[in-house]
Amino acid sequence: MVLIVDWKGCDASILLDGNSTEKTAIPNLSLRGYDIIDQAKAAIEKAFPGVVSCADIIALETRDVVALSGGLTTRYNVPTGRRDGLVSLANNVDLPSPSISVSQSIAVFAKKGLGLTDMVLLLGTPS
Repeated sequence: MVLIVDWKGCDASILLDGNSTEKTAIPNLSLRGYDIIDQAKAAIEKAFPGVVSCADIIALETRDVVALSGGLTTRYNVPTGRRDGLVSLANNVDLPSPSISVSQSIAVFAKKGLGLTDMVLLLGTPS
């Protein structure tokens, strides 16, 4: 899920193309769905030019995908008004490898101010 992967915040900077962007960083090479976000942005931009950011689209689609997969019993509101990031650097990507130990994962999340419950929720969401 693109939303979870963006550690710096929900600024959609992972969508920016270029040689050394977050999209090209090794931990992000397995991400999919960029085309869906691009299609949604194009359709929304046609109806409401300059109003809806890619960052908001990602937040809204994440909520909807979780709901459609049966992960939500109650639909929740997603505040909008995010601005898209203008900078995307591959060397800013700091994701835990799927092959690290649980204790290493806990340490990675703790460095970001997140606890064990946060880690379990975020790592368990895609499954």
